[in-house]
Amino acid sequence: MLKIFLSLAALIILTSCVTDTPAPIVGIPNRSIEQPSPFITASASGAIEDDNHPMPIAVLHYAKNAMRSVYEPADGIYLAAWLTPHTTKREFVQQTGQDHAAFVRDIHIGDDIPVTWIIQCIAVMATPIFIVHPPRAEQENDPEFEIWEQIAELAQQLGGFNLPMFVAFYPPVSGHGLIPAEYSFIFRYARSLFLSYAPQVAFVWVAPALNSTIRNPFFPGSDVVDWVGVSLFASRGSNGLANVIEAFTPFYHRFQAHHPIMVLPLGVSHFSRYDHAYNIADATAEIMRIYQALAGFPRVGLIAYGDVFGINPTRRDDFSITIDNRLMAAYSEAVANSHFVSSLETNTARSSRWVRSEYVGYVKEGRLYIDINTLAELSITTPRNTTEINERSFVEVSRITGRSVSFCEIRNVIKLY
Repeated sequence: MLKIFLSLAALIILTSCVTDTPAPIVGIPNRSIEQPSPFITASASGAIEDDNHPMPIAVLHYAKNAMRSVYEPADGIYLAAWLTPHTTKREFVQQTGQDHAAFVRDIHIGDDIPVTWIIQCIAVMATPIFIVHPPRAEQENDPEFEIWEQIAELAQQLGGFNLPMFVAFYPPVSGHGLIPAEYSFIFRYARSLFLSYAPQVAFVWVAPALNSTIRNPFFPGSDVVDWVGVSLFASRGSNGLANVIEAFTPFYHRFQAHHPIMVLPLGVSHFSRYDHAYNIADATAEIMRIYQALAGFPRVGLIAYGDVFGINPTRRDDFSITIDNRLMAAYSEAVANSHFVSSLETNTARSSRWVRSEYVGYVKEGRLYIDINTLAELSITTPRNTTEINERSFVEVSRITGRSVSFCEIRNVIKLY
């Protein structure tokens, strides 16, 4: 163990002198913490006064004595990024003006461990996230290559760092070609090895699609899954940018009771081969909108922005943000909200946590309204007097007895205590 620490210290000293190719943009100044948050789009004091167009708001309520998963934040969303090789972590932190809790790296079973990359994560106090793909073709064709030994070696090597990490094992983008039974066996076998050799590694199952459920044939079982990952790509088509929040919402409600959710990765297109045009303004606005919206999903625990051209399997869109100051400025503004967390929480305890109702509430004439179905979810008696909004029945919160209700401007949500 002493040799490991001495080697680690030596590597820190050596890699402190290493510089990667500079990012292709100039860093932008840090933002003052006194600047108003872009997330404040309405308030209970009457920012929205249009009777004909009341503002729909996510409604959150407590789940008492809920057990958080390993490294799940008590409240908030970890900032993470999946960077190109030309952008160093320290440069990215400086350009965005925000520390990040984690960074992402692709590896294949049988690859050498990227020790220098891990040390660079340590240098900026960030947690490594490894996307672990099946062996490369040349390795699989090697008669002396033994996959089970390689998985065990990977677990031993990562465990030797004695650090919290995430491993997203065999994501569907790998095209692993396994049938569900084979996939589940390999996933569960890998998880057992990591529990033995690298107990500080949290395992992530990456859903193959947004319509996935916990009964998906490739879901290996909640007992071996710590987090659920899903990719959100706001690609461009005939109707403009895809509405990823609308597509994500039903997926979220399928999993929120079972696991924290990791957006791995998030990408917003600013150039698409669909129309061969740059749409920087649309992309900056959408980055702001998506981060604002995801703050209203309490079990979204991590968002990794993908600053990589090829992360989308269609390879039609460019999602990178470090190539343009306007995109970086939008990202910096979006993640400046205090709800986003820049360091990993390692204490996991049984506590109350927020749950998102499947039904929205409204801000109307400075008052808060909650859907009667949300009250039914919580076994709260519906008051006699209700209000119709968009052909649904709502209750003005002053009529709800025994519960405290507030509007959170930071997250743009209604909280029902």
